[in-house]
Amino acid sequence: MDSLRKWFSFSKGERIAIITILALILLLILACLFRPSRKSLSDESLHNLDSLLALRQAAIEQQQQQQAEKPQEVAELHPFPFNPNTLTEEEWLQMGLTDRQVRNIMNYKAKGGKFYSKNDLGKLYTISEEEFEQLEPFIVLPEVSREKRAKSSSQGVSTGSTTAAAAPSEKKPIPIVDLNTVDSITLVELPQIGAYTASRILEFREKLGGFIDKEQLRDVKGMDDARFAAIQPYINLGAVEIRKIDVNRADFKTLVHHPYLSYEQVKRIVNQREKRGMIKNWAQLEELIKEEGEVNPLLEQYVKY
Repeated sequence: MDSLRKWFSFSKGERIAIITILALILLLILACLFRPSRKSLSDESLHNLDSLLALRQAAIEQQQQQQAEKPQEVAELHPFPFNPNTLTEEEWLQMGLTDRQVRNIMNYKAKGGKFYSKNDLGKLYTISEEEFEQLEPFIVLPEVSREKRAKSSSQGVSTGSTTAAAAPSEKKPIPIVDLNTVDSITLVELPQIGAYTASRILEFREKLGGFIDKEQLRDVKGMDDARFAAIQPYINLGAVEIRKIDVNRADFKTLVHHPYLSYEQVKRIVNQREKRGMIKNWAQLEELIKEEGEVNPLLEQYVKY
């Protein structure tokens, strides 16, 4: 017993040392328990990181968009007089069209599609407007319209219908369209508007948030003065609620997709929001972005605060 007591007895100095060590261990445990949780970044840092990632993503998407908006590569065409209803695959290729274009044309014909006028070829999405302009003078369709008229005339005589035999079918009138609600099928019925231009108009309308002035059509890629003058009498602007962008809350991607904001202008807006506070009115916004390029005055009607 004396030996055991000797082993488990401590001097005053040893007891003080043991108590000190135990106190330090307890403090370390408490520090670990009550230490604030680390999320590696504060909310502000995370916000800045999100903005940097958004900037990078927007730059990539803008580059992709610019590449997508480039006109289709127009091969060097060597057109000769041709009837698109009878032209073979090899002959299409001889004129300089790509394999993809020829494949789409042949698929269209295989499904029963026919070309009754020159414009029918231009309405194919696979043929760009520039290519159609080169091909149009060489399109020959003398037999299609003649056969159709002869067929409908003979049917009119056999049935005793004087109306069918009296005159050829009337030309379809050009519709009057509402620029904010018209679809692509109706748009192509306007003069000098093909499927490619119609898709550009609708894409621009979507990015814009709605038209408030006919003159905005001039901002559509490929819309020259002659084409605008041809369709201007047939377009109206009905009542529509413009889709506005909140410049203080919209993300970088949403802002940069608007036609009236450039990449550099959006960077200024985002930096202003993060470092100096919210944008309060149009005067402040205009002053902020005018240093990065021309400011379209119509932009005022597409933003909110």
